[in-house]
Amino acid sequence: MKTLITILLLTVLPLSAQERFEAAGWVDSFDFAKARVNGKLHYDIETTEGMLRILGHVQETGTNTILWRNCGGATMRYESKEDSHHGDAPKDKRRLPDNRDVYGWLRFGDVEPDAMRFVFDACRERKLRAGVHWPFEENHWGSWTYGGWNLDHPQYWVRDQAGKPWCGRSSVAYPEVLAHKLRLLDELIERGMDTLFIDTWRSGAWTPAWEYVPPVTNAWQTQTGGAPPSDPRNPAWCRFVSTYNTAFFKAIRERLDASGREIRLYLGVARPDPATDADEPLLARGVDWRLLVREGIIDTLVINIAIWDPKRPFESTREYYKAMRGAVASPCRLLCPVRAYDYHGGGMPSYAKASELSQDEIATRLTRIAWECGANGISLECVDHNNYRPATRDVMHKLVNGPCQRSMKLSQ
Repeated sequence: MKTLITILLLTVLPLSAQERFEAAGWVDSFDFAKARVNGKLHYDIETTEGMLRILGHVQETGTNTILWRNCGGATMRYESKEDSHHGDAPKDKRRLPDNRDVYGWLRFGDVEPDAMRFVFDACRERKLRAGVHWPFEENHWGSWTYGGWNLDHPQYWVRDQAGKPWCGRSSVAYPEVLAHKLRLLDELIERGMDTLFIDTWRSGAWTPAWEYVPPVTNAWQTQTGGAPPSDPRNPAWCRFVSTYNTAFFKAIRERLDASGREIRLYLGVARPDPATDADEPLLARGVDWRLLVREGIIDTLVINIAIWDPKRPFESTREYYKAMRGAVASPCRLLCPVRAYDYHGGGMPSYAKASELSQDEIATRLTRIAWECGANGISLECVDHNNYRPATRDVMHKLVNGPCQRSMKLSQ
């Protein structure tokens, strides 16, 4: 009954945007590899049939934008010429930290047809936005996702204040690293993506503490006349580091615009705080999201993790989304989280603990709050097999593709 009431209320909600209400689903096809239905593995994720099964499962949530994971760390999951597989012996496909096989044999970089190209084409056939989820990390789990290019260029690896390098993680402060990343971007543009989502929450634990590299420390000394601060969370140091990330995002924006096609650039940040300009994205990721919004470098800000009070879960979420909508001025778009994923808290399991409501009721409320607060849509992190339960997928599909869209049409 509560769900029905909410659906009816959504039919009369005001509209703040003259476009389709967006449900952006993040897809890591790797995470479908172990999924079983009736005791049997259900997705052969290295085949076109398997990719279509994944796409179909994700669409059950009402998703109309697909953000397909393009890499694990710096290991590309498509037929990349710029950064092929990490160069192991032919029979060694992919490693975990203890060197056991990963679900049999997986080598996305050798899949035919090319995984990204195939998914983009499938999205267009289904009238979905064809997007990429590009994590802001280069080592996931520390070793097994080293990229070949990074391993070949240790002179560009990041370092902490003591000079210890992070093997396989390169700094965008080096022009050569920036050029490498732009060549990877060119491969995605050529394959036909229309949305690029850079997820700075997934940074592999990188922070400004790892940017004590010569280009940054020398520039700091020139500008300030002193040594870099000993505290890597010093707001001035984090803001200085952020200028290199801003240059990276600006270069991406220019490359996307030069394609001659409309390709949106989304930025994902965890716990952006409209009340302070020294919030978690700046201190922990060296990302100045306000500047990127203000200068029109990004099209959409994606809130990875919201700030809310477990004692007032939905009231405080509403207050936060209203504040964020005020901080993210048009034309920049805003997506709010409806997370089944609860890593570091803030997802629907945390809301369930605070409210004792079911997942479908929580998803309905969060979608409604995002709509009422003027957000352009919702972000689903991550749509793995059955982490959005059947009842949740059903209600979200009805909300996104029914009342929300009808309300938009009535307002236009």
